Amino acid sequence: MSKDDPNLRVKRAHSNVCQLKNIGPKSSAPFKFILETTPFPDDEDDAPPTGDWVITGRVLPNSDLYKTGSIRIQLVVGPDYPFGPPKVYVRSPIYHPNIDKNGEVCIDMLSNKDAWKPQTSFVAIIEEIIKIIDNPAMDHVKHPEAASLFDTNKVEYERIAKDLFTKNFLPRD
Repeated sequence: MSKDDPNLRVKRAHSNVCQLKNIGPKSSAPFKFILETTPFPDDEDDAPPTGDWVITGRVLPNSDLYKTGSIRIQLVVGPDYPFGPPKVYVRSPIYHPNIDKNGEVCIDMLSNKDAWKPQTSFVAIIEEIIKIIDNPAMDHVKHPEAASLFDTNKVEYERIAKDLFTKNFLPRD
């Protein structure tokens, strides 16, 4: 994979968006995603706009806390992609140790330059997002208050998280 190929960014991102379409709610994939918007036209010959590309969709977590609904996320694909990771934001309000109040998600593959590989797929990112939503990681805290409560009073943490999720979740189809 060469940084010299001017079409590499478009090719990789378009291929990854096509893969996202295959992990919908009716798929047999263990991690599910509903693609809502993409900058890529259906016709592969049409180029997406220049600048950052925003891909919006919904993840379908598997944990008891979140399994009744879906959570909207955005992948913001910058001009350095695939050599730099996209930014990922949760756009549904959520109370979670690894998601800050602005919705920015902290997972190793996106925040650690050594962990990001240009071959990393959007599907792999979605899998990691769902894993972290289902199982918070205390080594990637973005919301200290939620992390502290998760650590000290899990029952209260789950009550607050469930209440916010119940008020804001989206359907799973």
